[in-house]
Amino acid sequence: MSKNFQQARMSSEAYLNTTNKHFNLWWQATFFMAVLFVVTLLLWGLDSRQLDGASVWAKPLKFESSLALYFITLALLAGYLPAKIRAKATWRWATLFAVGAGVFEVLYILLQGARGRASHYNTETPIEIAMYGLMGVGAVILVMVSFYLGWLLYRDYNEEKRDSFKLAAAYGLMLGSVLTLIIASTMSSGQNHFVGTPVADTWHVPILGWALSGGDLRGPHFFATHLMQFLPLYGLWLQRQTADVDANHTAERQKIIRFSWIYCSVVLFWFAVSFAL
Repeated sequence: MSKNFQQARMSSEAYLNTTNKHFNLWWQATFFMAVLFVVTLLLWGLDSRQLDGASVWAKPLKFESSLALYFITLALLAGYLPAKIRAKATWRWATLFAVGAGVFEVLYILLQGARGRASHYNTETPIEIAMYGLMGVGAVILVMVSFYLGWLLYRDYNEEKRDSFKLAAAYGLMLGSVLTLIIASTMSSGQNHFVGTPVADTWHVPILGWALSGGDLRGPHFFATHLMQFLPLYGLWLQRQTADVDANHTAERQKIIRFSWIYCSVVLFWFAVSFAL
């Protein structure tokens, strides 16, 4: 039985263990977001209203899918922490704050969509200004918790055990959180997700809608955030590539570090170039 399979089984057993209710919250939050996604998709089919050229349900769908991926990522990766670490009060509180922040944010975005009102960059009423500020606080909480999980995984990493996946997961969570905080804070400081003025007839990336002019920061933001998934997947692939051979563990670590630097450099370059578009 492979080590990864054993870890996955331990994760599922932890879910069924009633003494780990705080751990179960990650899975429950994932399920909640998935249900909301299905409901919102149905509403999109029944309601043709638009806001800023897109369906009023488009933004709720994006955030529901993004948060579902965030929660399931943390649920899976938290399963690689020793039970004694997950049992600590700091991790339990981190779980509660992150789930609470994510649920609050997506419910407000869904409410604003139902009202045909913008949730982001909306300063039309005092309540909407306050709620936008609270969403910003919630976003900071989410990246702080993912960084904290990455730090815990890094501290638990043991090079002698050749756990490249855990090392990659740790780097992915920490670096992805830092990059996300840098780019998202820049986006939130403006009036929209552009740092310039897009050309009226500029080309947009299909489905995602990113504009290729005006310094659209949604592209680098997307790749910054999803380093939390890309790097662990790379670590898992790297570990399986050498699962049956006497691998050079130092070389595996160097490959993970090299991948991290290249990925982060590309994202930061894209971010910097956006100011010139």
